[in-house]
Amino acid sequence: MNKPTDPQIAARLLGALGEGQLDYLFQTAHVDYSERHSIAGTSRTLGLPIETVDEFVSAVRRAQGLTVLAGAWGDYSGWITISAELVELLHEIDIRSTWDFHARSELPEDEIRALKNEILIEEVLPLGLTLGELSPANDIELSQARIGARHMLMDGTDPGSEYERWVLRFYELMKQLPELSEKPLTLTRLLELHSLLVLDKSTGGVFRTTDVTLGPGSALPADGAGVLATRIPGEMNAIASYGTRDQKPFVHPLIKAVIHFYWIRRVQPFTVANGLFARLVAHIYEYQQGYRSLPFTPLTRTASPMWAVPPHATEEGSRFDATSFIIQRLYLFLDAYIAAERETRDAVERHHSLQTRFEPLGINHRQARILDKALAAPSAVFTIRRHALLRGLAYETARQD
Repeated sequence: MNKPTDPQIAARLLGALGEGQLDYLFQTAHVDYSERHSIAGTSRTLGLPIETVDEFVSAVRRAQGLTVLAGAWGDYSGWITISAELVELLHEIDIRSTWDFHARSELPEDEIRALKNEILIEEVLPLGLTLGELSPANDIELSQARIGARHMLMDGTDPGSEYERWVLRFYELMKQLPELSEKPLTLTRLLELHSLLVLDKSTGGVFRTTDVTLGPGSALPADGAGVLATRIPGEMNAIASYGTRDQKPFVHPLIKAVIHFYWIRRVQPFTVANGLFARLVAHIYEYQQGYRSLPFTPLTRTASPMWAVPPHATEEGSRFDATSFIIQRLYLFLDAYIAAERETRDAVERHHSLQTRFEPLGINHRQARILDKALAAPSAVFTIRRHALLRGLAYETARQD
């Protein structure tokens, strides 16, 4: 605190904290300390000076670097309770956020580009689960669709299906993430991003004007029916404000990234690609906040079903504790960093092994990789175009390899 507190008052304050009499202050959604209604009531109840309770609560908030969250997600109204698990998760992720492929890998530049490209390809393939437009009849069809899309991205061929066209568009935008992140996520910018994403430009950046209605026997999508069309402009203004302004008290950026994703999906502002748009916005916000390697880690490919599940439905105006929901998603962030680090270590070991194995031949590391694959799979087909695309090489360099 800024000034000494009377020892007797401090003892009574700590006693109230230990007995749980202050718990609800830390669970109240979006406390605005300029109004301080809850704090004033607590002060009178406990017979403590209001400035003492106010300073104590504010000090705890600052020490945790976190606050509760509420008043978001369309019809949802929830809060997040400060917990040791939540703070520890954010701390672990923030430590790993300084990790990058260049500083930790000891790999040649073209190998780093190839590794990041391979990870990104696998990351964009599950987009059908959030886009909602890929409906395979079974797992075999889903697998075949993804194999085809993977070959399309690796070979640089034209997309042959609606799914492949969406995959290619999202892949291209993710490659442009640094450029897309240069502008703040204002309402105008959100509409621009949707226009860049959609395949049919006539639907790009155009708010939905009708409410979602269900026919006989139809079921609501996972994200619900969306908000009423008349509420969409207001909700999108709120989302833009959430992404461009600092909240009081402070909200950790990774929590805000999660909220962006599920809030947009809850509102369903457009007629197409709401889930995919939500992913793009969340990735851009992550990048803007300094999480530069996260979008290139396997964030959704191994946990797509978890990302596709929205918070549980609640009645209009009701509130719910979203702490466990946020914690589950933060574990996915942490797992993504851990998986990326593991894949990089494996790539380094593979690189050193190939260098040692083929050193007597006097060939470069790219040629060693080609030769290793050819020996392991004699029927494998190699193309100059694929080699150049995956490693970001000039055509002549790829041809010589």
